[in-house]
Amino acid sequence: MTHVVVIGAGVIGLQTAVSLLDAGYRVTIVAEHYPGDSSVEYTSMWAGAQWRTHATKEQEESKWDIESYWYWMGVIERGGQTKDDMGVEVYPSYFYWANQTPESASRSSIWFADLVRNFAFLPPTALPPNTYAGIRYDSIAINPPKYLAYLYSRARTGGATTIREKLPTDKGMVAAIEKATSIVKSVESTYNDVDIAAFINCTGLAAGTLVPDPDVYPIKGETLLVRINDVFTPTFRSDINTFDPTSHVPAIFTHVDEAIPSVTYIIPRPGTITYVLGGTKEPDNWDTASNAGTLSDIQNRCRALWPALEHADFKQVASQVGLRPGRRGGARVELEEVQLGRSDGSKEGRKLAVIHHYGHAGAGYQNSIGSARKVVGLVGEVFGKSLAEELMKRAGGGEIGSRTGLLTGMKTEDEDDAEATGRRLAEAVMKYGRV
Repeated sequence: MTHVVVIGAGVIGLQTAVSLLDAGYRVTIVAEHYPGDSSVEYTSMWAGAQWRTHATKEQEESKWDIESYWYWMGVIERGGQTKDDMGVEVYPSYFYWANQTPESASRSSIWFADLVRNFAFLPPTALPPNTYAGIRYDSIAINPPKYLAYLYSRARTGGATTIREKLPTDKGMVAAIEKATSIVKSVESTYNDVDIAAFINCTGLAAGTLVPDPDVYPIKGETLLVRINDVFTPTFRSDINTFDPTSHVPAIFTHVDEAIPSVTYIIPRPGTITYVLGGTKEPDNWDTASNAGTLSDIQNRCRALWPALEHADFKQVASQVGLRPGRRGGARVELEEVQLGRSDGSKEGRKLAVIHHYGHAGAGYQNSIGSARKVVGLVGEVFGKSLAEELMKRAGGGEIGSRTGLLTGMKTEDEDDAEATGRRLAEAVMKYGRV
């Protein structure tokens, strides 16, 4: 069995590990932080998190976002223990622009309008103050601690070996690989096939010094986790089909003001009676300290955004700071052959496949499923396997391939019903165990 090592155990690393296991690979995860850790370096724990695409139609990330959207929709519609374990839920989402933008012009300017449920432009009477335009659609909120724990459990039950170890990041990729190889072989010495065929670099912000990649940079974000008295608690709300920004029904609210710039959001945390209030986006800011003035400003902005909160009492559960792993040019998901040194100390040894998988900024959760699929495809190219062919084989050769948008999640000429396309994606993924 081909042995692949994943470096990193954030949402990108764990999803990659699960996807590789589902594709038949043997997987070892080497990471300094795992679910349950409270280190500010473990960014995935501090996410909002909601489905809100940051991509344009032309970017590959748009396909990844739609794949995640419909996979999660499939899980939620089926309900049951998997949904509860994942910590995902559907909520109406209201997105507002403070200023005129190309996207705010009309429905045709929103690339995902036909690819999500219940999309509509809001009438002017439904807009909060200081807002130019707004849209509504069914979105998904994620409970990060639960979701990460779910992925970790899936990886472990799927056969992954997990090793907690901090690898050197200041001596280059080769040094990290050699250190990881030594650790894996010492831990898994009882296996006959301990030789590692490929490494997946899911190190997020650390990739800046590890690779090194000068395009990687931090995006500081601050949020508040709060309980809100006198507001309907966000527990199970898959049945919400109406939209009323003034109601007390829990919803996701987002307001973007590009002139300041600022982003304000209110996200119910599934399975709890808490909300995430945000936020900030501060590029190139490495400061991990929370700022009292910033947190007060977040509360004031959120009260203005959702009228139901105007006189509500906030009970702060926690203030949260995270450094999103930004990358100029977008996420890097590509194969590199790394030349290792020889055991005798000479300069050239064997070449090893390294697939870089980092730089998703604030879109790690919504990118994760489609992005991990691409990694599985790249690993397959290295070892002569095809994820697309395997999916078609397991589906009995049915018409669920690229013609219907299954692997891309996008609308095609042969598919007028985008929702049906997405549902087939979710159903095929759930049925055949491919994530």
